Amino acid sequence: MKFYYRPGSCAMLPYIVLEDSGADYEAIKVDDDTLYSEEYKKINPRNQVPSLISDAGELMTESVAIAVWAANKYKSDLIPATDSWDYGRMMMCLNFMASQQHPLGFAFYLRPFRWHDDEAVQNVLKEKGRQNWLTMMDRTNSWAKEGAGWLVGDKMTCADALAWVHARWGLRVEPKTNEAFPELWALAKRVEERPSVQRVIEMSGLEPIRD
Repeated sequence: MKFYYRPGSCAMLPYIVLEDSGADYEAIKVDDDTLYSEEYKKINPRNQVPSLISDAGELMTESVAIAVWAANKYKSDLIPATDSWDYGRMMMCLNFMASQQHPLGFAFYLRPFRWHDDEAVQNVLKEKGRQNWLTMMDRTNSWAKEGAGWLVGDKMTCADALAWVHARWGLRVEPKTNEAFPELWALAKRVEERPSVQRVIEMSGLEPIRD
C-alpha cells in the first residue's frame, strides 16, 4: 500500500494507526507543489490528503475512514471491540472532530478565503471560526477531563490520535491549547509517549509538543 500525507495534517491520524498496527505500507510525504499538481490529481481527484492506494490500485480517502479501516483490518489495540459502547463513543468523538471541529472551526479560522473573496467578510469568518474552534475544543477538553486519561475508556484509541492532531493545531489559535485546555494538552502529551507516535513524528519531520 501507498499512503500519501502532509506532515501535521489530519492525515497524521491514519499514519499513526498504520504505523502502530504494523501494516505493510509506504508513507509518501506530499509537499504543497505536489498536492496541487496534475500528477497528484491522478492519485486523488480532489488534490487532498490523506490518500491510501491499495496493492490493487484502489483509492481510499478521508482520515477517519482510513484509520478505522486499518485499525479493524490489522487488529489494532487503538480501537475498542466493534460491538462495545466504547466503540460507539470513539466514533462519536472522531466524527465530531472531523465533521465539526475541523471544518467549522479551524478551517474557517485558517482559510476563510475558501468561502468568500471579500477580505472584510473573510475577517468575520476568521473570527467566527476562532470562536467555533474554542467552543468545540472545550467540548473535547471536557471529554478528556471526564475520562480515565483518554477520551474513551482507559486506553488510547484512534480518537485520542485525532485529538492530538487538533491539540497541535490549537497552538496556532489564541488562546492556545496549552493555555486554555489543560486536560486536552495533557492527553496530547500522553499520545506522544507511544513509540509509534514518536516514529511518525520523526519520519514526518515534526517537533514534539512542548509547554
